Amino acid sequence: MAVFDPNDWWEGGSWLKPADQDRRPPEEINREVVSRWLAAVALCLCFAALAPVEHLQGAFAVLLVGAGVASAGLALIRREAFYNPHHLTAWDEAMLSLAAGLALFLWNGS
Repeated sequence: MAVFDPNDWWEGGSWLKPADQDRRPPEEINREVVSRWLAAVALCLCFAALAPVEHLQGAFAVLLVGAGVASAGLALIRREAFYNPHHLTAWDEAMLSLAAGLALFLWNGS
């Protein structure tokens, strides 16, 4: 091994690593995506709880839509394929957040 090898400077995993270089089993990737989405939903609910009670659903919906846009940004940065039949991706996480936010908007009547 050379003293300075720019291709081997860090062996650790990175959340910014392109998805096609991810060699983990699909179950582990699915578990990571679902746990990341549940953490985002819990964080959105915590911040929505700071709003007045009559605006709780609307605030939660707006925060969920924001989380969906952030997940879509993460998928763009990681250059993930929009459809992967083998495991969940950040695009799926974004679609879950956007669908939940839209459902809350429609249920609330806003």
